[in-house]
Amino acid sequence: MKKALQFGAVLCTLSGAALAQSSVTLSVITDLAVRHSKTSAGSLTSMVSGSNSTSRMIIRGSEDLGDGLRANFWLESTIAADTGVPGAFSPAGQFFDRQSTVSLSGKFGEVRLGRVWNPIFTGYAYTDPFVFVGVGSMGNFFNASVSTVFQRAFGSALNPTTISRSSNALEYLSPNTLGGFNAHLMSSFGENNNAGGSFKYNAGRLGYRAGPLDVSAYTGNTRIDATGANLKQSGVSGIYTLGVVRMSGSVLNSSYLGSKQTNIVLGAFITVGTNFIRVSYNRADQKGKSATGASIDANDAQQVALGYQYTLSKATALYTNLARLSNKGAAAFAVPGGAPGAAPGSSSTGYEIGLRTVF
Repeated sequence: MKKALQFGAVLCTLSGAALAQSSVTLSVITDLAVRHSKTSAGSLTSMVSGSNSTSRMIIRGSEDLGDGLRANFWLESTIAADTGVPGAFSPAGQFFDRQSTVSLSGKFGEVRLGRVWNPIFTGYAYTDPFVFVGVGSMGNFFNASVSTVFQRAFGSALNPTTISRSSNALEYLSPNTLGGFNAHLMSSFGENNNAGGSFKYNAGRLGYRAGPLDVSAYTGNTRIDATGANLKQSGVSGIYTLGVVRMSGSVLNSSYLGSKQTNIVLGAFITVGTNFIRVSYNRADQKGKSATGASIDANDAQQVALGYQYTLSKATALYTNLARLSNKGAAAFAVPGGAPGAAPGSSSTGYEIGLRTVF
């Protein structure tokens, strides 16, 4: 009996040690705002999810394998907090639409497999003070239903794209022990002729981050099986922090079948105590031809945006954003949430007031 108790104590000790080496966490971000948008077709007031941070659920875990090696997983799903629908912004049936990966990490860096952010997006999106969400997002110029380049490549805004993420991906991220230099490489396996958003995608980003400076250059392409052509993208970005001001800028060139789009963003993220001010200028210049052969050289647009976040606690914040987007030629970009049917070449405005919690 004594031996049995001793053996049981040893098992409990070993089990406790194993549990101590592993961890699983659940995080939830809930973000809701009231938005008012106006286009030439009219105005519309609505409740929207994710104008400061995308509302989402994250389940992640890590296991210590010894000698600095860890096994990890990350499952992340969009939540439309205004309706409670999970994965609301993803293709049908794709519950963990934001990220779904398993990885090994260590002194060599990290190797991930699954659905994850692509190197080009991580290069330019974080130069946007609004981080690709809300009325002031730089994402307003990546709408595949109005951007000639992305519409020709992906069909419509409702279809899966590789603008931000790629599925069936093999990814490598370098360690932070290279004297400030870093690398992010990805290759995705094109399966089923782009069905379900499965594109063959290859991209890389090289960067340098030290002190107040963070710069990177990136390039890549997406294979569109329907035409056999590639959507090609390349660009550079930089962030410099001077006291309480983080200044940022990026240039991204995208081209597909004779259509081109250059996106430029200039931004500032200003810390005021525990609160924040966001300012940005975005521009989209289109050149080349549409699918019908018409010139798109005059179809440009620009946007200015201003935002303020009032921090109530580490977990909770109030915020407000406002933006104005102006089109030229036949461009039809718009601030999100407005009445449909706006005239090409017209302008749109929007503002929103919201509450965000992080747990």
